[in-house]
Amino acid sequence: MNPEEVVESAISEGGAAVVLAATNRSQNFRLANNTVTTNGTEESTSCGVVAIEGDAVGVFTADVQDRRRLLELARAARGAAQSNPPAPDAVPLLNPGEAAPPRAVGMPPPADLSAAVEPLREALDECRRRDLRLYGYVHASGSMEVLGTRTGVRLQGVARYASISLTLKTPDLRRSAWTGRMAQDLGAIDVEEMYRRLRERLAWTEHQVQLEPGHYQVILEPSAVADIVLRLAWEMHARGADEERTVFAAPGGTRVGELMYAPSINLESDPGERGMQVPDFVRVLSSSEFGSVFDNGLPAQRTAWIEGGVQRELICPRRWAGDHGHPVRADPENLRLRGTSATLEEMIAGTERALLVTSLWYIRDVDPSTLLLTGLTRDGVFLVERGQVVGAVNNFRFNESPVGVLARTQEVGRAELALSREIGDMTFIEVPPLRVDGFFMSSVSDAV
Repeated sequence: MNPEEVVESAISEGGAAVVLAATNRSQNFRLANNTVTTNGTEESTSCGVVAIEGDAVGVFTADVQDRRRLLELARAARGAAQSNPPAPDAVPLLNPGEAAPPRAVGMPPPADLSAAVEPLREALDECRRRDLRLYGYVHASGSMEVLGTRTGVRLQGVARYASISLTLKTPDLRRSAWTGRMAQDLGAIDVEEMYRRLRERLAWTEHQVQLEPGHYQVILEPSAVADIVLRLAWEMHARGADEERTVFAAPGGTRVGELMYAPSINLESDPGERGMQVPDFVRVLSSSEFGSVFDNGLPAQRTAWIEGGVQRELICPRRWAGDHGHPVRADPENLRLRGTSATLEEMIAGTERALLVTSLWYIRDVDPSTLLLTGLTRDGVFLVERGQVVGAVNNFRFNESPVGVLARTQEVGRAELALSREIGDMTFIEVPPLRVDGFFMSSVSDAV
């Protein structure tokens, strides 16, 4: 069954209130020790069925191959709704005039890995000649989603993601460098430039510098910035602020309208942003602070979340917005931290002394009320002195809040689509490198 057939059958025959059907295709391969170790292709049609009985909700999801399985899913959802209590976020489903405008889309073409194969083959050949070790992961996927509701909403959307992550190591595996990129298509990723950067950075590790924990000026590369900004976005919802359990809480309200960050910080989202387009409507199969099953089909519009360092908006579903006097704001599926024209190389050249941080890893919560996080640096911390990289530094554990990092930002570089190493490759985020004062490296880490 194609996604359109799934939606129509689940609503007309199964009595579903909301149906989200998607066809997903992906290809990938892995590199280890200068060899392609695995490769795979996946294709599936998944379905999420939401039943609404009165104000109670029941949800079931599964891969579906035929109408019989689909109707079983719809019956199970209706049975769950009949036994569940009323949902606290219940509001009437949107009608077609309130939902996002419908657009006809087609399934994106099959993912094509060929754009990465030849440049990686050349890199592997060179690594064998130079006795280096290359590791990596290449992934490309595309999906078509169809949303339908019993009120007549019918919407279609597509999403495409591609990413490459590479790690270059010395034969003893004691020195390494990492880089990653993402885009809509692999053809937009410059693999040769990625490998050139890895070679340069591995050469920097020939001189090792041991440093003690402490507060350092740092230049965070885009991958590290992506993980910081995405972690901030995870807490950027009105409900958590109203319930006084996030960093966005303020006495008697929220911190919307407050100067929380450096004036150079501007964060926005736009589902139609060129190069990182995503479906422009809400698709939710379980209610949370970020969205409601009753809001399926809600338009996702361009939003300025932070302007000139001021927090302007928080994510807020319709019911919470109506009950607490907030504007309705959909959870963004892409983010852009506005940059400048300064390249990373220019930022390094203008630096007296700082640590250049490639990526972050194993990020965990410490204090939700301040959004204090802890995590590790990995595969590349370098010492910059008088405008030049002079060597590699030991890794650290850090303790920082994204709010503090963005508040102490001193310089913003040129933005690019970044691969967030910790959070993953299914969220488009465009961010610049940042120069930040007083970044707290709390202890030395033995990580490579």
